[in-house]
Amino acid sequence: MPVRDLIRRKVVVIEPDDTVKLAAQRMEDKMVGSLVVIEGDRPVGIITDRDLALRVIGRELPPDTPIKEVMTRDPITIREDASFFELTKTFREAAVRRLIVVDKDGKLVGLISIDDTMELLTTEFANLIAAIRG
Repeated sequence: MPVRDLIRRKVVVIEPDDTVKLAAQRMEDKMVGSLVVIEGDRPVGIITDRDLALRVIGRELPPDTPIKEVMTRDPITIREDASFFELTKTFREAAVRRLIVVDKDGKLVGLISIDDTMELLTTEFANLIAAIRG
């Protein structure tokens, strides 16, 4: 199963020159814990609620601080046509909780979290148990 079939929700984005205040508001409004930072249609970074806590509040930066000053640059990505095995391997090797999904040209397609992956596995294991029990 390719990664494109596993994407659970629409990705929420922000631009590098937007403020950390806007990022926090957008996370709250969309009920997400991360935003993909884009320039055009390409991901250039990611900002998480943890980044806001540690890199903004922890450093006492002002609310008008641009995202580009606190985002994680060059985020780990995975191609939409990658396999489930490649997905789990990338999570393990990169030691991240979220992966940005891109197409063959590097354009943003979506976002997948390790939680989404665990939920899918749990459902599949339940299906297998039901099949065994008949």
